[in-house]
Amino acid sequence: MNRAPIDIIRAFLDVWSEGPEPLEKAIRDLFRPDTEWVNMGLSKTVGADEALAMGAKFEAAMGYSKILVETLHIAANGNVVLTERMDRLVAADGREIGAFAIAGIFELDDDGRLVRWRDYTDPSAVAGIHQ
Repeated sequence: MNRAPIDIIRAFLDVWSEGPEPLEKAIRDLFRPDTEWVNMGLSKTVGADEALAMGAKFEAAMGYSKILVETLHIAANGNVVLTERMDRLVAADGREIGAFAIAGIFELDDDGRLVRWRDYTDPSAVAGIHQ
């Protein structure tokens, strides 16, 4: 692995704010075919295609054009990175339509690719966001 796991995940979260195309590229670069992304109590995907499809479905339901990720805390132990962040949903006109806190756990393999990603959030906070 050329970069430290914490740097890989920090860069991955930072690219979200650049919009859908850079985010799709980052997901395809980081995910393995068997990468599991679990939004605890809400959804589970395997691989980049499923993750992108789930993201598109969420985007359509919530009416945002990009997500601004504010990383509040980040720590690593070996290949496992823990994050506390605030995800802000932003409409095409630049208006914030909602925000919710998330704790995430990212597990990387020795090549710096994502094996497992689990996000924990309050589903009622997400459900309370209206377009």
